[in-house]
Amino acid sequence: MQRIGIIAEYNPFHNGHALQIDTLRSRGAEGVVVVMSGNYAQRGTPAVFSKFTRARAALACGADLVAELPVPWAAAGADRFAEGGVWLLAALGCDSICFGAEEADLAKLTRLAALLEDPAFDAELQRRHTAGGGSLAALRAALVGELEPGAAALLAKPNNTLGIAYLRAIRRLGLPLGAIALPRTGAQHDAPLPAGGRIASASALRGQLLAGNLQQIAPYLPPAAYDLFCRDAAAGALLSEQAFSTSLLTVLRSKTTEEFARLPGAGGEGLPFLLARAAAKAGSANELYDLLKSKRYTHAKLRRLALAAYLGLPGDLPRLPPYLRLLGGTPQGLAQLAGARGS
Repeated sequence: MQRIGIIAEYNPFHNGHALQIDTLRSRGAEGVVVVMSGNYAQRGTPAVFSKFTRARAALACGADLVAELPVPWAAAGADRFAEGGVWLLAALGCDSICFGAEEADLAKLTRLAALLEDPAFDAELQRRHTAGGGSLAALRAALVGELEPGAAALLAKPNNTLGIAYLRAIRRLGLPLGAIALPRTGAQHDAPLPAGGRIASASALRGQLLAGNLQQIAPYLPPAAYDLFCRDAAAGALLSEQAFSTSLLTVLRSKTTEEFARLPGAGGEGLPFLLARAAAKAGSANELYDLLKSKRYTHAKLRRLALAAYLGLPGDLPRLPPYLRLLGGTPQGLAQLAGARGS
């Protein structure tokens, strides 16, 4: 085991993230390289703290290098998010990617990734979606259940789903990356703050941070990360949901339907008109998302579409990140970078 890569958001960095890095070190990793979302997260909202603070937290807690996943990939669906992340890990010279999973059976996950990458599977999935059978996620799970009994349960867990997306992206791009699946420990994805234990879900920690309850989350964060976050919070460098809500609606109301139609993934499905109507009616970002909600599109997809409009992302983006931006590194990590592919 040499240089191991992690794709993360660290929104915020917590004990579960530190445990992953410590586990890799205990297994002989000589370098831990992180490709991390920048100031915007995959759920289509700003990160709680800046990318620089989150990178410092990761470096203080065991990472060697932290590079930025640019926003068109960071705030995208799982496939695009995964492709951008594994592409940059390979460019940084990583030998393998490590991810957490509810079902950390790499053989099972790899078989399912191969099934999902089968052209015949994709053709049937697109046929059912065009026929109006529901969301792509629901249709994909149903089709997997038909072809591989029992495997659909793997897609019901968010960490499994993202891990499979990484495996698919590695296969699709032909990258020389191995994979390590670690069992997710502690609170499950989006679970409330636990009464015991030291690992909480990132969503529960964000909720406490945005409510100003920094002391309450101290047991769930490494001390070095907690100190950095407290410093930013004291300086007012913490996400204000109200400020973002006002800014988002102000920008969206200045856009035309034609501009919405040019957004990544918005064309030809009525989404530009839906977004224009919702932006005109909504009184807050959350109300906007509720007005956009439909059976055909996930809440996350619609939040990402609104963010793309807010940021002015073009629809003709390249498939893969055309550059690599380093956010920080330790002396050891920077020395390792000299031997990375593409450097």
